[in-house]
Amino acid sequence: MLKEIKPFKGNSLAFELTDTFTEEDSGLIKQLFEEKLNNGAAHVNLLIKFENLSVMWHMNLKAFLEGEIWGFRHFNKIGRCAVVAHSDVIKSVVKVENKILHLVNTAFEEKYFDTAQLNEALQFIAPGE
Repeated sequence: MLKEIKPFKGNSLAFELTDTFTEEDSGLIKQLFEEKLNNGAAHVNLLIKFENLSVMWHMNLKAFLEGEIWGFRHFNKIGRCAVVAHSDVIKSVVKVENKILHLVNTAFEEKYFDTAQLNEALQFIAPGE
């Protein structure tokens, strides 16, 4: 299940993902992302917090694939991306992704934050808000 952590006035979105990821969750992200773009944002900053990694095992495959395809199509519209979790594996993946994906989209900057650093992650995607 996806829930918005905090609404932002600017170009940022922050979500927490728990238990599972459904087609409705994928649709919500798309809708809110498009609203930011329609309101004039050149790039949308994202924060995704994983309550725990069990959500990875309970994802709806169709929702995941649709979300990934949509994300690739809109990748040039993503700015800063904060991944909040408690996982050395995800931390390592984020470091590699940031270096590689920044070559494709120079506005893209991805950073890992431990769950105890949620406030720092929120500031990373929305400085001053």
